[in-house]
Amino acid sequence: MDERLPDSPYDALHHFISVSTWDGAAVMDEVARRVQASLAPLGGEQGLLLDECGWEKAGHKSVGVARQYIGQVGKVSNGQVGVFAVLCRGRHAGLVGGQLYLPTAWSMDVARCAQARIPAAAQAYRSKPELAAELVKHLLGSGLVQADWVRGDAAYGNSPALRQALEERQQAYVLDVGPGLGLHLADPTPAGPPASTGRGRPARRLQPTHPAQLLPALAAQVPASAWRCYTYRTGRKGALQREAVLLPVWRWEPERQQAQALHLLISREVDGSQVKYSLCYTPPGGAALAVAQALYRQMQRYWIERVFQEAKQQLGLHQNQTRHWPAWQHHVALTMMALHFMLEAQLEGQ
Repeated sequence: MDERLPDSPYDALHHFISVSTWDGAAVMDEVARRVQASLAPLGGEQGLLLDECGWEKAGHKSVGVARQYIGQVGKVSNGQVGVFAVLCRGRHAGLVGGQLYLPTAWSMDVARCAQARIPAAAQAYRSKPELAAELVKHLLGSGLVQADWVRGDAAYGNSPALRQALEERQQAYVLDVGPGLGLHLADPTPAGPPASTGRGRPARRLQPTHPAQLLPALAAQVPASAWRCYTYRTGRKGALQREAVLLPVWRWEPERQQAQALHLLISREVDGSQVKYSLCYTPPGGAALAVAQALYRQMQRYWIERVFQEAKQQLGLHQNQTRHWPAWQHHVALTMMALHFMLEAQLEGQ
């Protein structure tokens, strides 16, 4: 900003971002409220999208910086990573929350955390899915935003803890999962307690009646006649389509000693490439999920990628020249404000 604005006060700008005591988290909450208000008049479903965004950063003193995988550059590099939430309705979306991910090299170093002015409550290590669960709890639990469903890629869908947290809230979700997940096409719950073999201690833990199958094996069993082609969005070159099928599945949970009924959405390009798997949860009493509706939700993840692109290319999300925790919060909060301004301009011009 100082480089682009003639006669701008560099010291004042730097102080406002890095030293000033205004509450960045409170500003993020206010932006979330305003994004909700902006999207509310639009028709259709509203989704809460979860994902991480990282950027390379030199040195070792900037808060959260470490050698870690940076998805936007596709490799392990020195940088910062945050977990973010985006609210979307139709083709409009706005950034509504973000939390900085602290690798163990930071969370285990109390002196380093203190030097970076990280609050004590934020210093304990939390995985990215745990940060995502906290964002959902804060945004939805506080009534800052509303969501018909929650969406995330396999980095979040593969987390049983995140899925359980959403289910306890009775929050519908469509979460990608990796091909290594094991599921059942029929309820594997045993009819009674484990049978005694007459030797050793009697078995106490229930075992599923049949083994789980990996997702590619499940997909291979879908007959060709079951696949249908659906239009999920209109792009610049016309209708965007994928083939999809929605299967009732069960996930055996050893900890809870029971099987959970879910749906598995399998979608692919019309030529059979780029297969995606998503677990779909609908709260008890909710309307049955249709295949086209599930595919629409699955493909809405596109919008969080576009939000990150705008935040970086037009607003400099990845160009913050600060080191401390409050400064990171300030920079993200101001970026969220600018993104909401752009969203309002888009809505006024449509």
